[in-house]
Amino acid sequence: MKPLQVSLERLLREEIRLAGHLTAEALELETRDELIRVAGPLTYALRVSRVSDDLVVEGSLALDLDCTCVRCLRAMTYRVSLPTWRCVVPLTGPEQAVREGDLVDLTPYVRDDIVLAFPLHPLCEPGCPGVLYSEPNGGHASGAGGWSNSPSVWSKLDELKLD
Repeated sequence: MKPLQVSLERLLREEIRLAGHLTAEALELETRDELIRVAGPLTYALRVSRVSDDLVVEGSLALDLDCTCVRCLRAMTYRVSLPTWRCVVPLTGPEQAVREGDLVDLTPYVRDDIVLAFPLHPLCEPGCPGVLYSEPNGGHASGAGGWSNSPSVWSKLDELKLD
């Protein structure tokens, strides 16, 4: 039995609690983005109950990502945290969950919502100034926090005369 599978027969008698860690491989999680990489396992604590012809899943999901800031290219950690995650899994109709006998796997529902919570453009901080300029050797200029207080390379365009 997979970690996020639940028995429909058992759900008729009682709600099921699931808690633990799930690797990116077990979650079948691919980022397909060079700026975002999965840093560790998914941590989950879920409560599953059956209401009529649906499963109601509630709980928390958390996953750490290793990201690269899109403005300054610094490495950073981004935490995807869904502390009050809820999902309704239909057992009938065109959107019904795939069953393996008596078991329903919740992995696709968890994976989809985790991926939707990934940052579109990871930033190390909301006011990240970006790469202000590069030194001739390719390194960043030094200054407070590693950033220079000098004007950016784009300020040279202000001196451009097109007449």
